[in-house]
Amino acid sequence: MKNQQSYQPISVLAEVWDNRALLAAAPTNQDGQKILAESLTQQDLDTLANAILKRYDKLDGLEDGLINAWEKCDFKPEMVENELGKEKATLIETTFSGAKNSQGELIYSPWVYDSGVNAKGWRDWKLGDSKTAEPNSISFKMGLKSLTHYYLTPLQPNFDPLEVDLDLASEQVKSVGGIHDADKLDFSTFEQRGGKMLIYQGVSDPIFSAVDLRDWYQSLQQAVENPQNFAKLFFVPAMNHCGRGATVNDFDMLTALENWVEKGKSPEQIIAKAGELYPNKAKQIRLCPYPKAAYYTKGEPNNPESYECR
Repeated sequence: MKNQQSYQPISVLAEVWDNRALLAAAPTNQDGQKILAESLTQQDLDTLANAILKRYDKLDGLEDGLINAWEKCDFKPEMVENELGKEKATLIETTFSGAKNSQGELIYSPWVYDSGVNAKGWRDWKLGDSKTAEPNSISFKMGLKSLTHYYLTPLQPNFDPLEVDLDLASEQVKSVGGIHDADKLDFSTFEQRGGKMLIYQGVSDPIFSAVDLRDWYQSLQQAVENPQNFAKLFFVPAMNHCGRGATVNDFDMLTALENWVEKGKSPEQIIAKAGELYPNKAKQIRLCPYPKAAYYTKGEPNNPESYECR
């Protein structure tokens, strides 16, 4: 079972897991040094994203580069083995299936096979673009160091984070996790005081898994009667961390929250417009409160009224 008490620190352990796998599979330069960024090339990621789109883009009724019905996806890396080869298909399976302990149990969530995996924002976090033996991905430069310099108790700043024992570290991050993690399920006081919460997440976020947040919200639905009365979750297809990616990442959650708190207008949809990297600048779509997703019905594909939440 995934640790339910330390989401942010445990995601740092997932970075250890990923970087170990990526380095093990990385090609070497003429000096025999590993080039982490080349463990999956841009062409590899484009092939992966295109295969995902080809199979699942139409599930929401419209092929537009956005997979709204992402929970219906059953992609397996073996589906691109002919194009990428068995070793890279295995590497994709290893990283996307989630970090595990020595018993093969998940210590962090798996990742969604979504169309945003070939975006620059995804590469910047997971792989970087360094052509030298010094990786420059955010995960490698910042994530790994944050483990040994901050999250572990006791601190181990001189220890190589790639050498940590994931079983032991899963326990050693719990203390700091108690400071950071918004993982509790008791919102009785918050709700009684009229509090409202809008949560959004990119389905292609490379640092915090959309599956992790979904699982937390599902736990909230089981623990609290009608949690949608005070907390709503919106997933944004193809969006990377904090809004990046070729997607519809131009939306206004703040006004929706103000209208909910001040006017009692519950947000049953959020209109999202094309971001700067999405090729169709006229695109607009509905973001729907989970577990609903936007499905195209009929009409102009750029008009959010052509979609319904179901």
